[in-house]
Amino acid sequence: MISSILKFNETLSSSSEVVNPTIMAKINQTWPKLPFTRLAKSADYHIASKELADKLVAKYTHFVLIGIGGSSMGARCIGEITGKKNIYFLDNVDSAEFSHIWSEVKPHLTKTAFICVSKSGSTIEILWNFSQLENLAKEQGCDIIQQSYYVSELTSNPLSNFARKHNRPLLEVPVDIGGRFSVLSPVGLLIAGICGLDITEMQRGAAAALEDKLKVAAICGSFLDSFKRKENITLFWFYNSGFRWFGNWLQQLWAESLGKRTDRDGNPAPAFSTPMIAIGSCDQHSILQQVAHGPKDKFVCFFSFHSVESSQQSVKSVLFDEIKFMEGRNYGELIACQSKATYEALKQNGVSSEFFSLDDSDKSKSLGYLFMFFQLVVATLGEHENINAFDQPGVTLGKEITLQMLKA
Repeated sequence: MISSILKFNETLSSSSEVVNPTIMAKINQTWPKLPFTRLAKSADYHIASKELADKLVAKYTHFVLIGIGGSSMGARCIGEITGKKNIYFLDNVDSAEFSHIWSEVKPHLTKTAFICVSKSGSTIEILWNFSQLENLAKEQGCDIIQQSYYVSELTSNPLSNFARKHNRPLLEVPVDIGGRFSVLSPVGLLIAGICGLDITEMQRGAAAALEDKLKVAAICGSFLDSFKRKENITLFWFYNSGFRWFGNWLQQLWAESLGKRTDRDGNPAPAFSTPMIAIGSCDQHSILQQVAHGPKDKFVCFFSFHSVESSQQSVKSVLFDEIKFMEGRNYGELIACQSKATYEALKQNGVSSEFFSLDDSDKSKSLGYLFMFFQLVVATLGEHENINAFDQPGVTLGKEITLQMLKA
């Protein structure tokens, strides 16, 4: 069953059978109206993304994505999870990072595709970085505009207009789907195709999340209970090193959607938590002490992964007598014990925690599921608490001040 991709611990599984009726009512009322949910059903974006991805893979050996925020994080997470080393992400205006990426692709300029992704088509960091790439490539006698590809709204905006002017391929970001909810559009699907994922299976995974209303309602109820307990940090702990950038994607989705000053009626918005991300056993050696013995203001969500825990790579002979009991055991067994032990230790320390198991044996399907699942969770929390999860008014002022400084 596709719906078994994500399994909850016994406590939350049993509670999912008696979910908060107001949450389920809000789900039934609002989900059909959420624009991003149609990405699990419409084939148009999937077909266009696959067709262009196939052409790019056949023609190029290296790829540079120029984006930022919702125009980059989901795609970068896909690149990290699939382990692709020939895709580079320019998603900052850090000259050191820019110089590093330029040095990597410079020897392969004619075999590099440059992919500009911006929903609005006017994001200054993206226009700036692409301009600098073009300047440097021109000095090498290479016209990268003829190797450029675009993902943006089909409105009149700087990026889309530039693509049309130069007769370059342009994939659509739907106008009614916000950037941080757009990963299952060409924003993420083009890179998914380049990375070798099955885009059709990603769509099926996303559709499966839409069927899991009880699971979404149950975890939303758990989060709402956490907020009532004034646990102002939600810590997502992934026992999979490949999920660092998925964590960054989720962090933006959560923070930008739920961190609002007022609700839709102009009243003070309820206090949602601040998201934090941890990775595997490495963060047991960095933040666990504070989580376990610090203020009880955290709700910790552990995620274990079938692909990691099923590893059969073992250490046949250990060099130290102190770990003789580990001889012949495999990596999967060790990390499975660590995740469950840390979860149990936090429970014994009185820290609110939940445990989730992910069957990611089909990487394409499970990724599609996770992207849609968390978008549904965040949107449902916003709708239940009467806030607009789809704007980001707190971001605008900083942009305006930046422009004022630069134009002064």
